[in-house]
Amino acid sequence: MKKGLKDIVSPQGMFEDLGLKYLGPVDGHDAEAMETALRRAHDYGGVVLVHAITEKGHGYDPATADEADRFHAVGVINPETGLPLELSGRSWTDEFSDEMVRLGKERDDVVALTASMLIPVGLQPFAERYPERVFDVGIAEQHAVTMAAGLSFAGLHPVVSVYATFLNRAFDQLLMDCALHRQGVTFVLDRAGITGTDGASHNGMWDLTLLSMVPGVRVAAPRDGQQVARMLREAVDVDDAPTVVRFPKGTVGEPVEAVRRSGTVDVLRDPVPVDGAAEDDQQGVDLLLVGVGAMATTALEVADKLFAEGRAVRVVDPRWVIPVSDDLVEMARSSRSVGVIEDSLVGGVAGRIGQALADAGVDVPVHAYGIPQEFLDHGSRGQVLDRVGLTPDAVATSLTARLA
Repeated sequence: MKKGLKDIVSPQGMFEDLGLKYLGPVDGHDAEAMETALRRAHDYGGVVLVHAITEKGHGYDPATADEADRFHAVGVINPETGLPLELSGRSWTDEFSDEMVRLGKERDDVVALTASMLIPVGLQPFAERYPERVFDVGIAEQHAVTMAAGLSFAGLHPVVSVYATFLNRAFDQLLMDCALHRQGVTFVLDRAGITGTDGASHNGMWDLTLLSMVPGVRVAAPRDGQQVARMLREAVDVDDAPTVVRFPKGTVGEPVEAVRRSGTVDVLRDPVPVDGAAEDDQQGVDLLLVGVGAMATTALEVADKLFAEGRAVRVVDPRWVIPVSDDLVEMARSSRSVGVIEDSLVGGVAGRIGQALADAGVDVPVHAYGIPQEFLDHGSRGQVLDRVGLTPDAVATSLTARLA
């Protein structure tokens, strides 16, 4: 039976013991009652807690009838039916979700954890197939990560799936419980990079900078859906260190095929041979352009624009971006400059690459393109990327000036 307002235990005594004013519980759907409570709070002249009780989706049948999550997050819909106006196709999350189910069938040591985000992060199908192997700890990311470390000690391989921005809450546990003890725990960071309409708090722009400080961690940034599946498998095969797989929100595009593999690095575009030089003779490369994860497609468009200006550009996807691979260092050694495009704070991956080049005695400039260190205004992903200069036109224009 649904509880009424009179059945809610009031914390009034606790607040009054602290010298605070408590007003409630108030029916949050009663406009007159809410107005009265807010006026009383305004007139009190001190700290006040207004305790409003609401029902998610109240008054809108498509939302209240949604058993999954009561419209926790929806796009543009038909207001009369609650159905989406257009289907956007497969998402990055779908790619992870399907591969988790396949991994679950193959490996009974793979378990999953999340923090009250079972459906949004794509673990619902895994939970339906293997309910005894999924742990939803509620809104407690710290607990999820420490629990994952314990499960790893017990011989399982936990996959902790959260939004990228919420890893901030559990950084200490990742560092001290997982990395320090070299536990094989895989973190899957959904909504990495610019999320746009979710607002400033949800942009997954902090993780690469935070993770760059963690000893032994290995971070993968898939460029397409196929790579999500492949790199998840590679990640869960690591049993002596935490691994991370990060991908953005939204519809996943067509696969971005590599023209060849150079060690651990995928080469997505080779420059046109200069003066008859062989394809892998890198002496003629003006710019080694590194596309991190979903920014690989941006890097390819930038390369097209620079090629039209006569620049020889090689585009690569490191796949595993932390730590920086020796193969990427060697490719940079025989290039005149390096550019890095990442949908994270400027310097996350670029800073690690710059340090790796300096340590190896490679003296070439590194041009970094990423998200500025500020809270970003609300907008679509495309609008925010344009605002911060992470579009092909903006990056190409900047690189043209820098290379000159």
